[in-house]
Amino acid sequence: MMKVWLLLVLILNVYQAFASIEFNPEAQANTYKLHAQFMHEASMPFSYTVTKIDNIQDLLNSRPKWQYHDSGALNLGEVEQQVWLKVVLRNDSLIELPLLLSVNNNLLDNITAYIMQPNHAILTLDLGDSRPLMQRPIKHEAQLIPLELLGKRQTTLYLKVKHHGALNIPLSLWHPVEYLKYKSKFNLIYGILAGFLLAMIATNFTMYSFTRRKYFLHGTLLLSSVWLLLVHLYGFGYRYLYADWQWMQQYGQSILVLLSTLAIIPILRSRILPISTAPNVDSWLKYLLAGGLVITLLCTFLPITMALKVAYAFAITSVVYFFVITIKSPLQKLSQRIPALTVYLSLMISLCYQFGFELGLLSGALLERPVTYVCSLFVCIYISYALAKQYIFERESHIKQQEQKLAKTRAEDALLKEKLMIHEQAQQDLESSIDERTFELQVTLRELEEKNRELERLNMEDPLTKVKNRRYFDKRLMMEVRRSRREQTTLSVIMLDIDHFKRVNDVYGHLAGDQTICAFANTIQQHLKRPHDEVFRYGGEEFVILLPNTDATGAQELAEKIRQATATCTVNIADQSIQFTASAGLYSAIAQDTQNPTLFTDFADKALYEAKQQGRNQVCIYQHKQET
Repeated sequence: MMKVWLLLVLILNVYQAFASIEFNPEAQANTYKLHAQFMHEASMPFSYTVTKIDNIQDLLNSRPKWQYHDSGALNLGEVEQQVWLKVVLRNDSLIELPLLLSVNNNLLDNITAYIMQPNHAILTLDLGDSRPLMQRPIKHEAQLIPLELLGKRQTTLYLKVKHHGALNIPLSLWHPVEYLKYKSKFNLIYGILAGFLLAMIATNFTMYSFTRRKYFLHGTLLLSSVWLLLVHLYGFGYRYLYADWQWMQQYGQSILVLLSTLAIIPILRSRILPISTAPNVDSWLKYLLAGGLVITLLCTFLPITMALKVAYAFAITSVVYFFVITIKSPLQKLSQRIPALTVYLSLMISLCYQFGFELGLLSGALLERPVTYVCSLFVCIYISYALAKQYIFERESHIKQQEQKLAKTRAEDALLKEKLMIHEQAQQDLESSIDERTFELQVTLRELEEKNRELERLNMEDPLTKVKNRRYFDKRLMMEVRRSRREQTTLSVIMLDIDHFKRVNDVYGHLAGDQTICAFANTIQQHLKRPHDEVFRYGGEEFVILLPNTDATGAQELAEKIRQATATCTVNIADQSIQFTASAGLYSAIAQDTQNPTLFTDFADKALYEAKQQGRNQVCIYQHKQET
């Protein structure tokens, strides 16, 4: 009985398997069979469905209605829900086949691949440019899904696609070796073109570095933005430049489209390309540039789909405006405007082609149709040519101007030589006369210099005491204060005054007073030993001594010696002898304020006043604590 039961179960399983394989025409139609020599299939048949289901298990349990798509890219326009793709592959050979399933639209946001394994497990792989490059199963600019098909086995692959904007899903199946050959050839061709663009960028920037012409810098910005747009569209930017910056991968297309279009405006304003000479054209170009920059900034805050539409709409409108102002340029020959119009036409074709994919009007493998690359390459080549032509024109104009100036200069030089020959003889006669007058003048100047020295000496000397006067003291005080501040050395000032001098004038007369002042000055001079120490008559019977690089102790010793010598000094007039004393006040400090040098004399005078108050015939030192 057990054997019969087992036999029935076996027959039932075989029947179900046979029915699922032989009698399911839809499954047979959707299954793509591969042979051992398989290399490449450019258009994969698959089934698809649009649903809100987000989980693979829920999808399998719901048994959705699959729609068959035999070939070509799947173009559904803008779809808010998930689109599920079902790919069934069957290996009819006995050997295992390694395969690569390529989703030939590297701008799709989210792709999740579910590979059904023989042991009922599900292998999940994440792709899409909204995810970091490191999360892809193959770290490549293209959306690649690695597959391993066992011999005589069937493998089912589910793809969940979620994208902002028009949905364009082209699939192709590759043998890894064949894909490597294709990609090597592809990268070689486009790498050469990208390198050529980089060479033009480097050339324009080098020309700007040497010539400082702003239009070379504008050309560098234009070519750089176009180059970045191309490497972004072809996936190389995401792989090599900003692999971990998903925001740039999402918004880079809209930003770079706007920048590459706006970069033409400074070149137009430089009049390198023909444009209308109407007075409001330049203003409109400035407004267009400012508005484009504002829109570029706003696009970073808009949803991705809206940002792309706004960017392409603004770029196409700007190119149409460039086309109009070029047609209205004042050039008489249309042939001079055709190259610029061809540039705008190429740019328009490139923008409309890309915009068609974003609107869902076009579909297919974008990378296999190099319309954008060819148009952009033509635009960059012509712009570089126009900039070089402009520089050569300016250079030739500059050379012609230099030649005209040189010819004019040579004519003026010839005329000048004739004038010089005429004046040379007159100059020789004049020189002989000047030599005679010069000798006489030198003699006169020497005599005048001696007189000036004598006058200067008399001007700074006191006529009575023969010491330096007050005017010269003010100059010396300023010099010494500055030196004290600069060298941080102590400057000392001593103020001296004869005690009871009015009594001498009243008792012995003014002549005796003058002799007393002279004797006091001689006494002071006898005690000055250093060359820079000097005495000055400050006024009347008052004298001041200037002592550079002298501290308070040294100044006090000197003042005390002078006071003692003055007390023993006797002035003899006729049969009378006059004895007198002197008081002194001193101040020593390192100068701090060079704008107020009279502080030294003011403080020394205060110390002198204190000596007078304390009984005269003594020396007092000014200290700050004494000031109230």
